[in-house]
Amino acid sequence: MPKDDKNNNSIDELLDSMFRGGRLNLRGAQPEQAAGGKALARDAERMAREAEAELDAMRARLKKGGIGESTVQNAGPGEKLAEAFDSARRETGEKVLGQDAFLDALTLALKRPFVVGRDDALPLGRIAVLGKQGTGRHTALEVLTTALGRRGVLKSPKLVTVDLARYSDSAGQKLFLQDLYAAVKAGASGLVFERFEAAGPAVRSLLSQLFRTGRCSLPGRYVEQKGILVDVGNALAPAAISEISAAGRYLILLSQEDPASIGGRLGTAFLASLDDVCATADFTPEALLAIAKKELGEQCVKARKQLKFTLSYDASAAEALAACFTAAQGAGALEAEAEKLYRALSEEKLRRGLGALSGKVTGEGGVLTARLELPDGPLTVRAEVGKDQAAREEALRAVKQELDEIVGLQEVKEYVLSLEDNFAIQQMRAAKGFKAEAPSMHMIFTGNPGTGKTTVARLVAKYLKAIGVLTGGQLVEVTRADLVGRYVGHTAPLTRQAIESALGGVLFIDEAYSLYRGKDDSFGLEAIDTLVKGMEDHRDRLVVILAGYTYEMEEFLTANSGLKSRFPNVIEFPDYTAQELLEITQSIVRGKGYRLAEDCDGPLLAYYQRQQTQGDPRTSGNGRMARNKVEEAILNCSRRNLPLPEKERDLELLLPEDFSLD
Repeated sequence: MPKDDKNNNSIDELLDSMFRGGRLNLRGAQPEQAAGGKALARDAERMAREAEAELDAMRARLKKGGIGESTVQNAGPGEKLAEAFDSARRETGEKVLGQDAFLDALTLALKRPFVVGRDDALPLGRIAVLGKQGTGRHTALEVLTTALGRRGVLKSPKLVTVDLARYSDSAGQKLFLQDLYAAVKAGASGLVFERFEAAGPAVRSLLSQLFRTGRCSLPGRYVEQKGILVDVGNALAPAAISEISAAGRYLILLSQEDPASIGGRLGTAFLASLDDVCATADFTPEALLAIAKKELGEQCVKARKQLKFTLSYDASAAEALAACFTAAQGAGALEAEAEKLYRALSEEKLRRGLGALSGKVTGEGGVLTARLELPDGPLTVRAEVGKDQAAREEALRAVKQELDEIVGLQEVKEYVLSLEDNFAIQQMRAAKGFKAEAPSMHMIFTGNPGTGKTTVARLVAKYLKAIGVLTGGQLVEVTRADLVGRYVGHTAPLTRQAIESALGGVLFIDEAYSLYRGKDDSFGLEAIDTLVKGMEDHRDRLVVILAGYTYEMEEFLTANSGLKSRFPNVIEFPDYTAQELLEITQSIVRGKGYRLAEDCDGPLLAYYQRQQTQGDPRTSGNGRMARNKVEEAILNCSRRNLPLPEKERDLELLLPEDFSLD
């Protein structure tokens, strides 16, 4: 085939030239050549080579346009390709409701390289998929690419998702390159990158380079060993790999940020490299109602197949389910609520041994309710929508009671309780579609030792879990010794380990000022820098509370420019008054199973007053002094009672002399 024909013929012309009249057009073969046996054999061999070369040329041109070989076989050019995308779009629309404009834009983005072509060295497409959580972004990508793969348009229906939050520290760059190499080798049709905001600067730079150029240059000497990218340092490597190429694959950035924020972190060159930006929209009431009907329909189908319950639903059920939508959970909130009704029905089936039944689902009282027709009367089954809420309310009540039982600290208590109001208002704003900023919960507790800082921190952890801010509610208490290493390179891993153990709860750093011993304390500064970065990377999963003396904590906040801004909540714990120390003493005594003699109150109160006027101000006003006094009294009580006859012993009563108050 002449070179000009290879370059200029259209796909249709190539197909026509190869299969004209139902047979191959073997160019250059003359009828008279068929008369000679050897000549015929030579010509047949030559014509077969030319036909194969012509088919290879066509494949190359199609590949350059971004179409895989399976497309030639299955989807075909022109109308068949358009039909494949249209049917994939319809299939996706049946799964993702209320996002028609987004689905149209995403379908066009995936179709673009098949129409306009793409350089072999570049990605098949570079797409930003934006929108709020729960608006169908993940589902749309998965269903659409799976449908296109099944129709032969894409070589693979798979997408590989890379969570960039895993690469937030200094070691993240090497790990990212290894994971990226594995993702490329997996043969997926596209790579999806999410949570880029939490990635380290080096990884964000590599991501930008990948989108702009289609490849990542490797900073060292790497080879492949058993399918894994390995850094061999300065060792000789004949088969060294210098770059990772994403050519021929979609690159997709998934984010809740707007383009301006993305450009601020990844650069304007990154934005310029994007072929398409597709964004989901907020759900309309009509869309939510459609999603509710879809979820109810799916649960009814599942109930019929699994439970042998034939159910229908009315408009009130769809309205009640649509009202369960929250901006924080997105459409997933509707699925979760509908699933609760199915679980309740399953429980009835299991406990009662019910057979095949019919019934109807309504939205009675705003709660999904199924009425099943039994021979002896209807059975009402309600979704357990209030179970989780009831548990949270009980936990919240218990924490508030514990907080109320703490002696003194009235201003501290009021601040802790105000966190619930702030969080509730932000949830209301989010539910109505307003911009909702999660309030910073990081705190600094200042004051002398023994003023209740650790106790309150433990209650704060429980409290934040009860109101829904945290998922775990654990308190991880650490000091400098737990965060600062003994040799170079040891501190950052130790600090990260402490942060990871506290995710979902509170990291409480007592005597936090000890982390900063001046500008020459490189280990302490490294711990502080790692802490600040960890707070930013896990801002939705971690609350950090720093505790220490007031003056020292003020100096500590100058150690890192980002520290002060991340701790807007500074709570001062005042020293206890003498009367409060007496109440603390009484509480400790009761807690240990003892009782105070009636004439103990006066001497104890006088003792605490003397200590506050004459003693060390850093120790005289704290609960630790009261606890130590009780421990001393219990020991003296034991010594006093041991020599007495059994009838004269009172093993529960503490006398004034037991406290050694003189």
